[in-house]
Amino acid sequence: MEQVRPAQIRNVALLGHPKSGKTTLVEAVLHTAGLVSRAGRVEDGNTVSDYTPEEHEHGYSVTTSVVTLDWDGHRLHLLDTPGFPDFEGEAVSAAAAVEAGVVLVDAVAGIEGGVEAACEHLDRAGVPSRFFVVSRLDREHADFGRVVAALQARFGEHTVPIALPAAGASGLGGVIDLVAVDPAHEDERAHDARDALIEAVAESDDALLERYLEGEEIDTPTLRAALATAVASGAVVPVLPLCATGGIGVRELVDALVAYAPPPTVTEDGPALARVFRTTADPYVGHLSFVKVLGGYVTHGDQLANPERHAEERAAHLFLLRGKEQIEVPALTAGSIGAIPRLAHTHTGDVLAAPGSTPPAIESLPFPVPTYRSALAPHSRDDVDRMSQGLARLLEQDRTLRVERDADTGETVLLSLGDVHAGIAVARLAREFGVSVDVSEPRVPYRETVSTTVQAEHRHKKQTGGRGQFGHVVIRVEPLPRGAGFEFAEEVVGGAVPRQFIPAVQHGIEEALVAGPLARARLVDLRVVLTDGSSHPVDSSEMAFKTAAAMALHEAVLQAHPVLLEPVMRLTVEVPSERLGDLTGEISGRRGQVLGVEPAGAETVVNALAPLAEVQRLAPQVRAIAHGRGRLEVAFDHYAEVPPAVQQQVVAALAPAH
Repeated sequence: MEQVRPAQIRNVALLGHPKSGKTTLVEAVLHTAGLVSRAGRVEDGNTVSDYTPEEHEHGYSVTTSVVTLDWDGHRLHLLDTPGFPDFEGEAVSAAAAVEAGVVLVDAVAGIEGGVEAACEHLDRAGVPSRFFVVSRLDREHADFGRVVAALQARFGEHTVPIALPAAGASGLGGVIDLVAVDPAHEDERAHDARDALIEAVAESDDALLERYLEGEEIDTPTLRAALATAVASGAVVPVLPLCATGGIGVRELVDALVAYAPPPTVTEDGPALARVFRTTADPYVGHLSFVKVLGGYVTHGDQLANPERHAEERAAHLFLLRGKEQIEVPALTAGSIGAIPRLAHTHTGDVLAAPGSTPPAIESLPFPVPTYRSALAPHSRDDVDRMSQGLARLLEQDRTLRVERDADTGETVLLSLGDVHAGIAVARLAREFGVSVDVSEPRVPYRETVSTTVQAEHRHKKQTGGRGQFGHVVIRVEPLPRGAGFEFAEEVVGGAVPRQFIPAVQHGIEEALVAGPLARARLVDLRVVLTDGSSHPVDSSEMAFKTAAAMALHEAVLQAHPVLLEPVMRLTVEVPSERLGDLTGEISGRRGQVLGVEPAGAETVVNALAPLAEVQRLAPQVRAIAHGRGRLEVAFDHYAEVPPAVQQQVVAALAPAH
């Protein structure tokens, strides 16, 4: 493919609700452009942009695919993003790499949660230019006018059609271009819609508004130029009809992207500058970094500095992408989207620059925080070492995954955006790194404590011939405030316990703290005071006093009304305001406590506390309540007593494991 100038480039993200037709649209564009002889079908697993085994298995996109094509002297980089909320990070990174977004809206379902989420991604990425495409118009009950009215009600009157569906003999027959429509066109709807379009464009152009108000006819070239300016600033959001499976509206949409979507604002002169917005493992070339060139040129063989990693990389090969097809090129020009293989130190979100240059500060990608918890255990001994290595590689590629090692339970915990996201990560571990793992819900790191002061003693005496064992301790156990931990003190008088054995008593107690009597959980928030005891001049030893101390603590805790403590998490949840009641009900049903509610535009932010046991896998429920738009953050807050009824259930459930 020939090199192009930035003014000829259009970088466009395809966004929308799951199953709204994004991948089908890409197939229709490629077929219309003559790049495939027959459009593939998602159902058949033969599309250009859904090519991974996981996508073939599930029947929907799970990664962002870049499809590059030339059209009418311009180069389009189409980024086909997943609509499923578990892969929101893919949409976030794609939105940060483009200058325009195409948001597909189902002609029957109308505005769904994925449509709202897509607009939020574009807003956060600072991309005002977007197009709404009313898709799947060939289905029963499809209604272009109803969807347009809903879009205008939700997003404003500046959301206007620039094309209308035309009726045919057996349904949808074509598309009427409102920008170039003939004034003599017989469809009265077209005249009214063109007037609405001109009025919307004129609102952002004073000179055009004056001409419009004076009744002057606005010619097509003038309207085209003014519309491009208005779309670039977000003053006008075009709406177009589409039936991708029938090829209707496809050419008109791509023509509109070329005519009205803004080119990248980049500098051709100057040092090379690029950002990695996605990383993947390719079976043939290995590590593959998707880059957007923000300035200058990246040419074959260039050395590039990674200031974040304090490392240098070499661009040994440069590719343009069309799904899994890699088209090698000598250079990536300013504004282009392409890929560089085998970058050893570079991760998603990193910036690459010419050595010696000072790259500008670039805002980090606003990835969502993973909260869905899954415990991973290597399936076999061979998987133990490979698991940590495979997880490290996955985290380099997917910034919406996180791994923690729970010190209390000893489990490796994978945090993801949902159950499907976790399942895909596990599948990739097996496919890309040969690691098999068993997946379960993580154990809750409970702790135990005492609720009253008691005194206990234990006499450890053992005689087996020869020197025996003798240690006798009397201790007092007292509860401490939450979070105080453990304290040890001694009040021994008269040398009842020889001084040299007191450290052994403390060590014995500390070792016994690791497993309480209820759930074998760590004992915390208590003070143990050694008050008395006795010894034997021959048989006493450190080991004997350690054993006596441990047994005394066990007996004391059983008498001190032990209680189970559970981690309580602080929740920050953002949902549409109309879903607030459902959310607060969900939190209350999970033994949660709502602390406060704050309005945030059309959204509401809820701050709450809830036990970890109840919210380890809350994320999918939040998204369901919010129709795909909810955002959840979870952070540890404190430990609190488990209610008695719940404690009985927990202890009974844990008993078989112990």
